[in-house]
Amino acid sequence: MTQTQKRKRMKIKFNYVIALLALCIGINVSAQRFTVESMKMELEDRTKPDSDKDYESLLKWAEETKANSKTSNDPKMWYYRGLTYLKLSTLNNDLTKAHPDAIYIAHEAFQNAIKTDAKNKVTKDAEANLLNVAIGLYNKGYSAYQAEEYDESYKNFKMAVPLMKYDTEGQLKRNNLTAEVLEQMMAFSAMNGGEDEKAKKALQALVDKGTIEGSIYANLAKLHLKGGDTTAALETIASGKEVNEADKTLINMELDIYLKQGRSKELIDKLNVAIEEDPGNTIYYFARAISYEGLNENEKAAADYDKILEIDPEYYDASYNKGVMYLNRVAKIVEELDGEYKPSIIEKKEAEINVEYKKAIVEFEHVFNNNDDMPIAEKVVLAGTMKKIYARLEQMEKYNEMKSFIESN
Repeated sequence: MTQTQKRKRMKIKFNYVIALLALCIGINVSAQRFTVESMKMELEDRTKPDSDKDYESLLKWAEETKANSKTSNDPKMWYYRGLTYLKLSTLNNDLTKAHPDAIYIAHEAFQNAIKTDAKNKVTKDAEANLLNVAIGLYNKGYSAYQAEEYDESYKNFKMAVPLMKYDTEGQLKRNNLTAEVLEQMMAFSAMNGGEDEKAKKALQALVDKGTIEGSIYANLAKLHLKGGDTTAALETIASGKEVNEADKTLINMELDIYLKQGRSKELIDKLNVAIEEDPGNTIYYFARAISYEGLNENEKAAADYDKILEIDPEYYDASYNKGVMYLNRVAKIVEELDGEYKPSIIEKKEAEINVEYKKAIVEFEHVFNNNDDMPIAEKVVLAGTMKKIYARLEQMEKYNEMKSFIESN
C-alpha cells in the first residue's frame, strides 16, 4: 500500500471516528430529553394515583437529567423534577421518610424552572405548584412547632412567606393561609425558641403592614420591655391602640407600665381628655379606675366602675375589679390590726372588715349569677372566694351553695 493510500485510509477512519462521536453525543442528548419526557408521562399518567407512580425511576431520572449539562438548564427538567419531589413529599411512606428534604428540593426546582423558562412554557404551572410547596412548608413548620423544634419551624414558615405572592386568586387566603399568618408563626417560633431579635423583626414587619391584631403589638411591646426599652414598648402600645383602641391587653400593659413607673397621675390626665372626647367609652373608665386604685383613691375608682356598669351592665370585669378592690381594703385593715390589743379598736376594725366583705360579695354575686361566658375554672375560683366571705358573714346557706358548686365542678 502506498503512502498516499495509507493517508487516505487514515483520513477515512478519522472522519468515521468524528462522525461516530457526533452520533453518540446526539444519542446522549436525545436520551436525556427522552428521560425528561418519560418523567412527564409518568407524572401525568392519570390512570395511576400518585401513590402508585414509579418514584424509584422518577428519582433516578430527576438526578440524571439535573447532572447532565445538556438538560441542566431545561425548564421542563426543572419543572418535572419539582413535581417529582413535591408529590413524593406528600406520600407519607418509607420513600418519603428517606427523602426528608423533598419539599425543599421541589421549592428550588420550581424556582429554577421559572428562571430558565424564557418562552414561558412551564412558568404558570410552576407558580401554581409553588403554592402547593407553600402548603407543604407550612405543614412541615407546624409539625416542627408542635414538636417544639422552633428553629426548624421558623425556617419553614420563613421560606413559605415569599411564595404567597403567587396566591393571586386568593386560594390560600380563603383557607386563612397568608403571609401575615406565616409571619406570626415565625414570630411565635422565634419567641418560644428564645430568639428575641428574630421575633421582634417578624412582629415589626406585621406592625409596619398595619396589622389590626392587638396580640402582635402586645407581644412586640413585651419583647421591648424584656430588653429594657420601656419607651419603645409604650410607642408600640400606642400604635396598637390607634388601630384597636378597645384592646384590653394593650390597655392593661400600658396601665402596668405607668403604675410601675409611678406615673398614674400622668395616665389619669390622658384618660380625662379621652373620656371628654368619648364619654361612652367604657375602656377609658376602666383604665382610669385602675389608675385611681394605684393611687389608693378607691372612691373615685368605685365611681368609674359604677359608670361602666351604668353604660354596660354586662361589663363583668368592672364588677369583679370592684369586688377585688374591697377585698384589698380588707387586707389593709387586717394589717392595721396587727399588734393591736385594745378590744374597742379591734371591734371597730372587725366591723369595718364586715362592711367591705358585704360590698365585695354584692359585686361577686353579680358576676357569678350573670356571666354565662365565664370559664368554669374561673367560676370555681370565684366560688371559693365567695364561700370564704359567706363563712365570715355567717351566711351558711349560701356558703353551702358555693361548696356544692365547687364539689360538682
